[in-house]
Amino acid sequence: MKQVEWKSPSIIVGQVATAKFYYPRPEVVKNILEKLDKGNSLLLAAPRRVGKTSIMQYIQTHPANYKMAFADIEGINSAQRFYATIYRMLLECLSLSKTDRIKEWLRKYCNIKSISEIDIKGKIKIETLPLDFLKEIDHLVTEINRSETENIALLIDELPDMLFKMHKNEKTEEARSILKNLRSWRQDPKFRNIRFVFAGSVGIHHVVNIIEQRNSDLNDLVSIPCKPLSKKAVSEYIEWATKEATVKYNDEMKKHLAEKIRYYVPFFINLMLDEIDRSARKTGYSTIGKQQINKAFNAILSNNDYFDDWRKRLSDYLPPADFKFVNELLTHIAHKKEITIQEIYDKALAHNKTENYMDFVDDLEKDGYIVQIAQKYMFISPLLEELWKRKNPIYKDKETNGIQYNK
Repeated sequence: MKQVEWKSPSIIVGQVATAKFYYPRPEVVKNILEKLDKGNSLLLAAPRRVGKTSIMQYIQTHPANYKMAFADIEGINSAQRFYATIYRMLLECLSLSKTDRIKEWLRKYCNIKSISEIDIKGKIKIETLPLDFLKEIDHLVTEINRSETENIALLIDELPDMLFKMHKNEKTEEARSILKNLRSWRQDPKFRNIRFVFAGSVGIHHVVNIIEQRNSDLNDLVSIPCKPLSKKAVSEYIEWATKEATVKYNDEMKKHLAEKIRYYVPFFINLMLDEIDRSARKTGYSTIGKQQINKAFNAILSNNDYFDDWRKRLSDYLPPADFKFVNELLTHIAHKKEITIQEIYDKALAHNKTENYMDFVDDLEKDGYIVQIAQKYMFISPLLEELWKRKNPIYKDKETNGIQYNK
């Protein structure tokens, strides 16, 4: 008897989901394109792991009426490198033009600037360096402005991460100059054919407030919500991901999987589908029940590699005293399932944070750690809740002098 080929779900874990692994989010894409058509620059606002980067990369490959370029700028550590990236993105967009006049202009420009190559991925070889990138950006935009047919959108991922790291590395003035120039560009009529779309997994308002002590540099951006999947969409997502897979899920198993993760983002769903698939493949038994789903959930919890980044990001982005306060809030929630606003205030009082304690809570909510339900806060996912228990197995409640252990 011929053995049937085992097929895994159409998912990817830990990397950006593109091409066949990208789950369509047509309502978000439509919203983005409609706002761009109205002349807006955008902020893709969403907690972590919702799929912002996947959406941006999808839009780049389906640009409608725009020439688009995408860049992940998390690793950039100077204003000069940032401006060089914007310059390269603009050149990439111009290289996509089908207008004869633009093509001829670009050919001459590249000869003058000793640019020997612009490939389809936007990789540019510049033989003569350094360039004054701010000046060259202005030069390119002037040419773009002459053409009424070239509409450009620059998709810039991880802007807040880059800005915060520059601030942390004592390059705050460079970070401020970037914010200043970005705002100036967005308000300059010469840039009217250029739109910016920003995204990042650290709250940009929090970062800008640290750097500038105000958020006015973002007031002109139109916020595009990118929410987790609905309960109905979770079922549809599982059906889509396992359409050709060996392991199938009936409605009861889809519902149980959703109840286990509680926070409906592709990353958490994919972790479960992947773990269940690998376990089933080992046994050769493709029929699953609640027992297999529960086992997969526990296996994921035991793998710290999946979730350490959530805690590390807080410790990296917050000063020690602030992290100590936030970590105590999250540890309390992990052990007691919830925390009231009064309990938050009591802890803020102990940490001398009464003036801005709700700012920390708001940031935790925006970045996808906690959610408010009926005047109480709890972890948005039991996966994160269990992570904090494992990292903080003993919790002493100072208000009641009680000690709670992770059982």
